[in-house]
Amino acid sequence: MTRRAVILLVAWWSGCGEPPPAPPLPDPGSARLDEAAGGPVQGRIAGRAWRLAEARFDVVTRPGRQRVDLLLWDEAVERCGLPIERSGATVWLRFPERTALEPAEHALDAEEGSFEVHYEVPSEEGFIESHRGVATVRIDEADERAIRGRLRVCFADHDRSCVGGTFDASPCWSRIDGRALREPPGLRDEALEPVRRGGP
Repeated sequence: MTRRAVILLVAWWSGCGEPPPAPPLPDPGSARLDEAAGGPVQGRIAGRAWRLAEARFDVVTRPGRQRVDLLLWDEAVERCGLPIERSGATVWLRFPERTALEPAEHALDAEEGSFEVHYEVPSEEGFIESHRGVATVRIDEADERAIRGRLRVCFADHDRSCVGGTFDASPCWSRIDGRALREPPGLRDEALEPVRRGGP
């Protein structure tokens, strides 16, 4: 058998094997709020240090697709609502079938599915993603201008990624979110940004 035939046979055999098992969910106890950092959300994602630089929330009100997304980035974000390439890691929590969050504590474990946790990290191969985990989120204040609270999230990945701490999220508005679709051309991006709590 030629060397090339051996390589092709090994490649074929490797492709026919069972996919590696998904990592198990972390222990729900790892997502206790008292395990979270004392300051802004920080931890490790996909084996890398991660620290919150910007937090936003996005409210989707389209019929049948209502949700609130709490979006956390480790870099400053411009044009929040636009699907543009970003170099940092994104962590987000999705609360489906809701258009607002009220002050309350929410827990996510193997039994509870009232919200979802995700992260996405760019890599040379595309994106490293995780869409399973355990979490506790406490919303302390919430209105149309800000959502403040504390969270702890641990993901079901091979790196045992976890982040936790406090956040102060402002709205995620953009032209594609209906905020300025009817505005005249030349509108500055700054005009799409909300006035942050405590601002002018």
